[in-house]
Amino acid sequence: MEEQVEKQEKAVFYDVDELSAQGKLQEALLLLDLIPEDSPNFSMALFLKSMFLGIIGDEEESFELFKKSLAEELGEDAVDMEEKYVPIDMNDPNDLFNCGLTNFYFGDYEKAIENFDMSLEKLPKQSEVIYYKALSLASLGNYKKAIRTINKAIDINPDNSSYWNDKGAFHSELNHVAKAHKCFNKSIKLKSTSYNWSNKGVLYHKCGELEKAMECYDNAIKLDSEDVYPVVGKAKVYMELDDFESAEECFELAAEIDDCDLEYLIERGKYMIFTEEYEKAVSYFDRCLKFNDGLAYVWMFKSMALNELRKYRQANECVVRALEIDPEILVTFDEIF
Repeated sequence: MEEQVEKQEKAVFYDVDELSAQGKLQEALLLLDLIPEDSPNFSMALFLKSMFLGIIGDEEESFELFKKSLAEELGEDAVDMEEKYVPIDMNDPNDLFNCGLTNFYFGDYEKAIENFDMSLEKLPKQSEVIYYKALSLASLGNYKKAIRTINKAIDINPDNSSYWNDKGAFHSELNHVAKAHKCFNKSIKLKSTSYNWSNKGVLYHKCGELEKAMECYDNAIKLDSEDVYPVVGKAKVYMELDDFESAEECFELAAEIDDCDLEYLIERGKYMIFTEEYEKAVSYFDRCLKFNDGLAYVWMFKSMALNELRKYRQANECVVRALEIDPEILVTFDEIF
C-alpha cells in the first residue's frame, strides 16, 4: 500500500513538472493539493506551490507557503512563522538575485541574466550571482561567454568545486578536452562528488575512452548510489560495447532510482531501438515528449522507431515537428548518427 502511494505521488510530481514546463501553473497548483499533509513529500509540494504562486504574482501567499515548507523540512523552531511578507525591493541585490533564480529555474534565462546583472550593478563581487549568470549563458548555448563569466566567480571563490565542475562542462561542450579534464580534476580535488566524476566520465566516453569512462561512473556511484546519471552513463558504455545484457541491468537499476528522469527515458528509448523493440522505444520517447515536447532530437528518434514499424506518415509528422523546433536538426542528426 505504501509503495502504491509513493508511485501515485511520484506521478503527481511528474505531471506537475509537465504542466509547469507548459506554463499551466494554475493546473499544477491544483495537482499539488493532492499531496496530503502526512506525506513525506508535503514540504516539497508546499515549496513548489510557493514558487508557482510567486510567478503568478501572489507574492504574499507565496511567502507564507515558503515558510510552511521550511517548517515542514527543518522544524518550526528553525523558522520565524510570524515574519511578515515584505514586497521585493528592486534596489536590493539579494532580492534581485532571488528574482533571477526564479527565472532561471523556470527556463527564462534571458530574464534571469537581466536580474543577475541588476544585482551585480548594486554589489559586483557576488560569486554565486556570477555563477548563475554563467549557467544561464550556457543554457542559451553561449559557452564561450559562460566560461569568461564563470572565471570571474572562480577569481572571487577559487575553492568552490561546483564552479570548476561547470567550467569543465562548458569546455566539454566546446570540445576543449584537455581544458575540461583539468577543470574536472580541480573540482574533484576540492570536493569529490558523483556529479564531477560523472561529467569526467561523459568526457572520456565522448572521446572513445570507454574503460576510463566506466571507472569514473563507478566512482560516481560509490559516492551516491541514488544518482541516476552515472548508472545511465554505464548503460550507454555497455551499449557501445554491444553488451546489451549489462546495459539492460543498468537501465533496470536506473528505473528503480528514478524512472521519470529525462536522460533515462531518452537513453532507454534509444536502447530499445538498438534491440529492435520499436514499440517500446516509441513509448519511452512519448514519455519524454509528454514532459517536454520541445526536444527536436527526441522527435527524430521517435521518427526512426516509427519508420521501423512502417508507420511512415506518423514518422514524417515527427520529422516535421522536429524541423519546426530546430530547422538544422537534419544536419545535426546526420552528423551524430
